[in-house]
Amino acid sequence: MTAIIQNQIESLLKDRIGLSASILGSKEIGRAVEQRMTAENSPNLQTYLQQLQISAEELEALIELLIVPETWFFRDWEPFVFLERYVKSEWLPTQSHRILRVLSVPCSSGEEPYSIAMSLLQAGFTPNQFQIDAVDISNCSLDKARKAVYTQNSFRVNNLQFQQLYFTKLGNKYQLCDLVKNAVNFMHGNLVDPNFITGKNPYNVIWCRNVLIYFDDAAREKSIRTLNGLLKNQGLLFLGHAEKMQMLESTFVSVQHPFAFAYRKQENDSGGLINGEKLLMRHQPLISTGEVSLSRLDRQNKSPLFSRKDSPTIARPNNPTANRETTQLKTMPVSVPATSASKIANAQNSSQLPASQLETARKLADGGQLSAATTMCENYLKQNSTSVEYYILMGEIYQAKGLDVQAEQCFQKAIYLEPNNYDALLHLTLLAEHRGDTARAAVLRQRIQRLQK
Repeated sequence: MTAIIQNQIESLLKDRIGLSASILGSKEIGRAVEQRMTAENSPNLQTYLQQLQISAEELEALIELLIVPETWFFRDWEPFVFLERYVKSEWLPTQSHRILRVLSVPCSSGEEPYSIAMSLLQAGFTPNQFQIDAVDISNCSLDKARKAVYTQNSFRVNNLQFQQLYFTKLGNKYQLCDLVKNAVNFMHGNLVDPNFITGKNPYNVIWCRNVLIYFDDAAREKSIRTLNGLLKNQGLLFLGHAEKMQMLESTFVSVQHPFAFAYRKQENDSGGLINGEKLLMRHQPLISTGEVSLSRLDRQNKSPLFSRKDSPTIARPNNPTANRETTQLKTMPVSVPATSASKIANAQNSSQLPASQLETARKLADGGQLSAATTMCENYLKQNSTSVEYYILMGEIYQAKGLDVQAEQCFQKAIYLEPNNYDALLHLTLLAEHRGDTARAAVLRQRIQRLQK
């Protein structure tokens, strides 16, 4: 009987907020239910279920115990780097007379939408040139967001110049300045509600990170379609790194900026066809074939945010041997001009491939010619088994093919040869998070952080 009622509670949560018990865990839900039963003096589970069914306040109280408000300012960093580049290169030169409309959902305790506001201010916007709506299902999180007072736990990136610019220290806490605080409009809302923020004008940019992973398939697809309806054509959608797009009538194309996990909404007369191929986003790997560039992250820390003394959530060590192109603000087409067969053959037959040939292999991978790129790398590694760069590129190619096990093996070989290689460690971290191994991911992130000390 208890199991049946537990299933009914889980079904209620799935229907109301899209929560998948298989992802969050029945035990976690059970613990939250027990805590609320104690608080409400419910005599049994059946009575508590009836209370949940008739009381919106009690359902909200249970939801508060189940949500995961784990966030911090400029989380993952690269999405904000890309946002600033986007508005500088595309929006401001041609659309400065328009208001940039941004949606952040779920906004949690406010760190993400405030980070967006600071990024736009740093890019040269004035407060009257953009509007940010921030929505969350948790009233407790919204109350904290509106107060805009944060502890050190919200400041986890290495570059804290934004803290000096926009915050005032109050004892062991930090108060956000009114310039940023007043730039965000907070609202209560449920993403899976059919009436989610109805009546609003479409947005140019939507951030929806780290919530779809907790939804069941139906709620996830419904949410993506809702966001699609709220986003203007050619608008940007930012997702979390572990989240996958669903197939849409209008096509979303991944932008060519590693680890931004941003997609551009693109519609045309061919019914969402680009270069004659439909881009299906269901069950895609972290890096998808022909849609996401395999270009390396800029190791010289040239990202535009603030002073650029460091980069993402975990800063990269300087690497004097690295010479990477800065990422460009464009989407990677499905098809690109093929490299000549003779050039590929010559590269494959060389036992000592120069750096330019590594870039050739990388460009082949970027262009979706994964088989040719794989052959080049394999032939080289047969005679040069200690090349860290080639193992990393091979790992990226395997990721593009959806072969995460083989990808991880390549990154592990790179770490064996170069224990402090940032890119290999970061790839392993993302792979661990992608398969749900949070403990392994935490260890790897700590290892990367130690490189900066």
